[in-house]
Amino acid sequence: MQLGKLARRFGGICGIALFLLMILSASAAAEEWIYTVRPGDNLWNLTERHLKSMDYVPQLQQLNGVKNPYVIPPGTQLRIPVAWAKVNNTSARVLSVYGAAAVLRENQERIPVEQGMQLLIGDEIHSGNDAFVTVEFADSSHMRVQENTRLRFDNMRIFGDHGLTDTLIDLQQGRTESTVPEKSGKATRFRIKTPSAISSVRGTDFRVGVIEAQPGTSSEVLAGKVEVAGGKRNVKVPAGYGTMTAQGMAPVAPVKLLPPPDLSGTARYYQSLPLVIKFNPLAGAHAYRAQIAADRDFKNLRSEFTTPSLPFRDGEIPDGDYWLRVRGIDRLSIEGKDEVIPFALNAYPEAPFILAPLPGGMAEPEQQQFKWAAQTDVSHYAIMISKDADFSTALYFNPEIKENSVTLSESLAPGHYFWRIFSVSAREGAGPFSDTMAFRVPYPAPAVGEAQLDDGKMTFAWRAAEEGQRFQFQFARDREFTSIIHEESTAASQLTIAKPDSGTYYLRIKTIESDGFEGPWGKPQAVEVPFGISYWFMLLMLLPLLVLI
Repeated sequence: MQLGKLARRFGGICGIALFLLMILSASAAAEEWIYTVRPGDNLWNLTERHLKSMDYVPQLQQLNGVKNPYVIPPGTQLRIPVAWAKVNNTSARVLSVYGAAAVLRENQERIPVEQGMQLLIGDEIHSGNDAFVTVEFADSSHMRVQENTRLRFDNMRIFGDHGLTDTLIDLQQGRTESTVPEKSGKATRFRIKTPSAISSVRGTDFRVGVIEAQPGTSSEVLAGKVEVAGGKRNVKVPAGYGTMTAQGMAPVAPVKLLPPPDLSGTARYYQSLPLVIKFNPLAGAHAYRAQIAADRDFKNLRSEFTTPSLPFRDGEIPDGDYWLRVRGIDRLSIEGKDEVIPFALNAYPEAPFILAPLPGGMAEPEQQQFKWAAQTDVSHYAIMISKDADFSTALYFNPEIKENSVTLSESLAPGHYFWRIFSVSAREGAGPFSDTMAFRVPYPAPAVGEAQLDDGKMTFAWRAAEEGQRFQFQFARDREFTSIIHEESTAASQLTIAKPDSGTYYLRIKTIESDGFEGPWGKPQAVEVPFGISYWFMLLMLLPLLVLI
């Protein structure tokens, strides 16, 4: 009898102690994970797989109100305090890297980030300009580290026998884009901490950025739900909404994300850099972000840039096929929904620097020559000449020019023309055409016939003018035409000037067209004015003879 009472009293004490232990453990474990029961599960094998001790069986039964610890219907959700679970550290893996990014590891120097690299607790990633790293965690979550970002892997743990994965990222600068699978067969707790907020998710697609100007944190939810904590307050943000958390303040009430911009009129093909990305302004947007990736899922980012005004003028990427996505940024620095389009770039090898004829310039009247700067790593060039700016009718096309110039064997008639050029290399193939360049073939200067010398006069003649044309005539003492004796503009086909003293003189002439365009000077022509005896000189020589007579 006494033994029975003692046993009951001892059992009561143990029960009270067990209950107090459960209360203390539960209070110490403010965080829980929810386990979904599978066929064959019971409290005993669950505890054996996931918890630190089998002593937690009665506590687990009490906490979840399980009547029969041996038979639990599949699909039942059990609350498991995180503090009761077994804990094992895990690691992450670099899926892809583009650009200059480094890992800072304790007691080691900076290590370049490489594809396939294992990332450990305490590691830091520092990404440079146009550098992007995609990381995969144990629960198949993906995090895309944007350019100019600095973050630290504070925790990467697995609770139980792969029952719950817990990830904590300390984002100190920059932005991340994360995808946390909702149904991966594993429970997931994924958190990103910034200087002003903590974003916690369980199955979602979301973005977190450090706003340096505020300072603050932007959180945007594309799918699932995110709980953002800051200033001793938690805010639940549903899909399609975002919040901003200023440092030391509570998160603002969730605001609807800006809709995607309209990129229906945006170019899908580019032939030069920087890219000029045009689209209509988005209502409510105070700035825009553009991203370029090699894949539709944007796991392999290649470039990223922002602008407060349109169009975008940025991007330094090699030729290829890409995907572009653009989003608006509102006044709170919350980034909106993406619009995505494919595009192609063919900017290399670049067209050469043009030497002659320059855009809007003049070619030679005959046997026109086209010149450009020579390029290294270029096998040959191709040029096209047309009377039309759209090159609908090509007068000349040569795709195999080895040198950096070409002279036409058949001269172009005087008139207006257009030309363009592209380079070809063995590595990059044919590059884009240069800009279309207008040029003019002038009328040649008319040939001047032999001067007709009369008493005290000289007359020069040349071909008749076309309708509206004029001619500019110069007569000088020197070949350089620095000492001009006579200059005149005329529409006539001849011109008479006073005969100068004997000696060698030079003349030249050029055509002025009806619109005022002046062609080149013709080649200087030398004119010999013979020594002549004037009438008075002859009279003075004969005067003595007349006196003798």
